[in-house]
Amino acid sequence: MQPVQKKPLAVVLATDDKTAFAAGVALLSLKENSPLLFKKAEIIIFYQNLSKENKRALRSLGRVFFKEYKLNFSTAAIKTIKRYSQLTLARYECFFLLKDFNQILWLDCDVLVRKELINILKFKKAGFAISHDDNIVASNFFAPVEGYDMTRRNFNAGVILFSASNIKNPVKAGAWCYQQTKALADKLRWIDQGILNLYLQKFQVKPAILPRKFNSHPVLSPIKTSQALILHAMGNYKFWDNYPFKDWDNFYQKWLQAGGAEVIIQNYNKKYLILFKIKIFLEKIPFIWRFFQKIVDIKMKFLNKKVIMKMGIKG
Repeated sequence: MQPVQKKPLAVVLATDDKTAFAAGVALLSLKENSPLLFKKAEIIIFYQNLSKENKRALRSLGRVFFKEYKLNFSTAAIKTIKRYSQLTLARYECFFLLKDFNQILWLDCDVLVRKELINILKFKKAGFAISHDDNIVASNFFAPVEGYDMTRRNFNAGVILFSASNIKNPVKAGAWCYQQTKALADKLRWIDQGILNLYLQKFQVKPAILPRKFNSHPVLSPIKTSQALILHAMGNYKFWDNYPFKDWDNFYQKWLQAGGAEVIIQNYNKKYLILFKIKIFLEKIPFIWRFFQKIVDIKMKFLNKKVIMKMGIKG
C-alpha cells in the first residue's frame, strides 16, 4: 500500500467572532503581499463560536478549511485565558497536522503581512523555526518552573514554521504541550508561548532562528516597519486602536466588503499611539534611530532583571 502523499503547506490561524476581522485582515494581507506563499498553501482555521457570516467571508478569501477547536480539559485555572480564549492553544495542533502536510506556518491573527514570505519555508532546521523577542522565558510565567532555564532569551510564538521532515515525533510533542498546559495552569501568563519555550528545552530542540523581520512588533522591535515582512501587534495594543497603518485599514475595508463583521475589540491608549508615531518618525533619522534602539534594549534588559528579582531566580 502506497503511503499517502503529504500536501506541501498549510497556513494555520485560530479565531472566533471577536477576532474574525483580524483573521480576515491577516489573510487578505497574506494573499495580496505574499502571493507565492499564499498560492502554495491551504488555509486551516481553528474556530470556536464563529458565525456563518464570518465563515462565509473567510472562505471567500481562498482555499480555507475550518476545524472546530475542542479541548477535553478545563482552562479555568489559567488566569489569563480570558484575555485570549482557548484558541490560543490551537497552535499545538500544528504538531498533529504534520501527518498531512510537509510544512505548517502558524500565524497569530494580529499580524499584517507586508512582503513576500516564500523564503520563510527555507528555515527547516530541527523542524521548528521561530523568532526571538527581547524578553526572557520567565516572562511567560507567574512563578519559575523547576528544571528549566528561565533566564534564556524568549521565543515569540506569533509566527512559527513547523517542518515534518526535520521534527522528531510531532505527535508526542503536541501531546506533551497539552499535558504541560494542564499541569502548569496556575503558573501560566503567556500560556502556550511559555509551554513552547519549555518544549524547546525539554526536547533539546535547537530551532532555526527566524530573523526578526518575520515577526516584528510595530514599536518594540529593532526592525524598521518599512523592512518588516510581518508586523505583529503582540500584546495589549493592536493595529485597530494604537498602531494605524493604511494597509491594515485598506484590508479591513475589503474584509467588510466580503461580508465580515466589524471590529468589536478596542483597547485605546494614547501613550502607545504616540510611541508608535515617534518610532515611525525616528526610523527616518539614522543616528537618532540607533539611539532609540539602544534605549529600547536598555529598557528590556531592565524589565528582565526585574522579573528575575521578583521570581527569585538565580542566574
